[in-house]
Amino acid sequence: MLSVLFTTNLRYIITCQLNDIGGRRIWRMFPVRGREVRMICRGYVVFLLLLFSGAVSAVDTARYAFTVNFFDKSLAGYRLDASGMLHVNSYQPVLIPPTAVGTHPSGRFVFTTAKSIGQIGVYRLTPETGELTPVPGSPFPSVGRSPFFIAFHPSGRYVYFACRFDGILAFTFDQDSGFLSPIDGMPYPSGKRTRSLVMHPSGRFLYASNAYSNTISAYALDSTTGKLTELDDSPFLAGDIFPVDDKLASAARFPVSAGGLPYYVAMHPSGRFLYVVNWLGGSLSAFRIDPDSGVLSLLDDFPRVTGINPYAVAVHPSGQFLYVASWADDALWGYRIDSVSGDLTLVPDSPFAVEGIAPMTIAFDPAGQHTYVSNYRSNNVSVFDVDMTSGVLSLQDTVQTRSGPGSLTLASGQVQSVPTVRHAFGLSGKELVLLSQSANSGELKRLASIVAGGRPVAVVARRDGRFVYVADADSDHIYAFRVENERLLPVSGSPFAAGKGLRDLAMDINGLYLYAVNEDSGNLSVYAVDAVSGVLSEVSGSPLRTGRGPVAITLDASARYALVANAGAGNISVFRYQTNQSPLIFEIAKYGSPFATGKRPVALAEDPTGKHLYVADADVDSLSLFRVHFQSGVLEALPDSPLTTGKSPRSVLVHPSGDWVYVFNSGSNDISRYRRDRLQGTLSETMPRVAVGSQAQTLRLDPAGRYLYVLAEEGKPLQRYAVDAASGALEMQQTQQREGFRELVFPVFSD
Repeated sequence: MLSVLFTTNLRYIITCQLNDIGGRRIWRMFPVRGREVRMICRGYVVFLLLLFSGAVSAVDTARYAFTVNFFDKSLAGYRLDASGMLHVNSYQPVLIPPTAVGTHPSGRFVFTTAKSIGQIGVYRLTPETGELTPVPGSPFPSVGRSPFFIAFHPSGRYVYFACRFDGILAFTFDQDSGFLSPIDGMPYPSGKRTRSLVMHPSGRFLYASNAYSNTISAYALDSTTGKLTELDDSPFLAGDIFPVDDKLASAARFPVSAGGLPYYVAMHPSGRFLYVVNWLGGSLSAFRIDPDSGVLSLLDDFPRVTGINPYAVAVHPSGQFLYVASWADDALWGYRIDSVSGDLTLVPDSPFAVEGIAPMTIAFDPAGQHTYVSNYRSNNVSVFDVDMTSGVLSLQDTVQTRSGPGSLTLASGQVQSVPTVRHAFGLSGKELVLLSQSANSGELKRLASIVAGGRPVAVVARRDGRFVYVADADSDHIYAFRVENERLLPVSGSPFAAGKGLRDLAMDINGLYLYAVNEDSGNLSVYAVDAVSGVLSEVSGSPLRTGRGPVAITLDASARYALVANAGAGNISVFRYQTNQSPLIFEIAKYGSPFATGKRPVALAEDPTGKHLYVADADVDSLSLFRVHFQSGVLEALPDSPLTTGKSPRSVLVHPSGDWVYVFNSGSNDISRYRRDRLQGTLSETMPRVAVGSQAQTLRLDPAGRYLYVLAEEGKPLQRYAVDAASGALEMQQTQQREGFRELVFPVFSD
């Protein structure tokens, strides 16, 4: 909740923001001078009107993030946990190379734009799950060519798009249906290669950067109609008149007259200052905004040099700090903002490395505690913690995404910061068992069961728990079931044929494709999953040849790679996707697949961010550690690989936080626990190991990482441990009923 107060003498404005982590209230005081009182009072009244009209949510908590991925032509979704870390939640194709993504002020809709043709996608956001559903009529024709940037009016009634070739588009937006309607008079003229937009907090003015004109266009906005009228003094010079060499201009395909090439623009929350980065000039311009007329005035001593090829600029929600993404430096430059003059001074330790290549977009959570940066050429998003006093950034981690992440946006939602589980599925004897999990104790309760072949050995479920699939080693078939009212019912056509020696199953996060490894056949079967019926259809080109004796498979969270452990060959086969609408259909043999590991790899697991792979090598009592290349999928052994484990490691798990790795050693009947370096992927063992008894078979974690289960065969107790996320320690809980489970899986979809 945001509270706004004025001191009695109107010299200061005091804001209070409720932090979503721990419920702490953050108070800030900002000085108010002269005519600023009128503007701030006006803005406060606008805020109150919007709040009570329902246009602005009273509680604005970021729960999801979205990126558009240019090369992959996809829209990826992420869930934010309590620490602000991102976890891949979904992805969907958008067909045309996307250029921008934005969240509507209500938090109920997400917009995308396409570069090649004029299209605008509008999606309804399900707050409980983060699922995006196209609204009727989407995608809408944009009229203008190459829409590139999105800006919303604070009321949510109007939305504007910067078109690189056709000025500025303007639409009214129906907040019930999600329908876009063109506003009369658009597209509105602007300069050459309009790049980005920013809305004044009052909703009275809109500003656009024109890269090839080296100007900023300024418009007055009619709050009744949404129409734009360019200000009399507009456009304004962006400030940098960097002299361009003719040969350089020709090579880069921009006109000599372009000057510094203004790219992104950012607005101070007070509405008093506008900041512009000049890509070619490597500089930053700062302007004062007249609160009545909207006219821009370049501040003294600007523009100033910043990082090389600055692409994005963003002002921290507190208004105290400004950050610039330097495309060529792979870093963020941080500045403290003088609230009176708008002047900038470098934040200590600036610039901050992003651990990525070509940072392109900067976004903050509403409380300003976390900063998110999409890195276009390294296919990842950097997550920083923000020191709210100094503005210093501390890199928390990076998350791999689809190919070419550009624009990034955050959205509110109702998802719990810790996932809860609707159901679990276990294999016991010849049965598939439907289970519920107690949120308080982690105890599993049997709800229903059904025969699933003669010797079921593996199970996988869609993340929403609607369909579940079982690998039967006796018949080499896959049994498919649907879940209805806590009952298990066979899917039409089940069971489905697989290869010989069926051993393991995996499914991508969207539930589009199912993968089965066949040990005796030495191959990988790939099936398309019907989203309505659950029926499996083997795809063209399946099965795919693996190494000798494949026994285990895992997919990275973004569904870009499948990694198969070949126990007989002592290596890992890596397969990748063909396009964003196809399954993983070819091995990366030209990049070196399969990749050697220790003798008889029997289990493998990737970390939640998709950067590192851990492989249990049963015959040499070791754990192999690899870095996964962000673009090719090549496996590169980490410096301290392999690590010694207990005797005969059989399974390996990575905690959802990414901080801990657990290995079950079947020969010594114990669990090894390792602390993990999130960025480097290296491990250090924490002793002593945890003894689990001779009946143990393998380990499984629930999606939240709160409980670890030690599985055993029938007639043996299921052991359950509470997991301390801070220390990784395991605390034994009372044993489950004496029903043992050969396998256990939890749908990862959150309540």
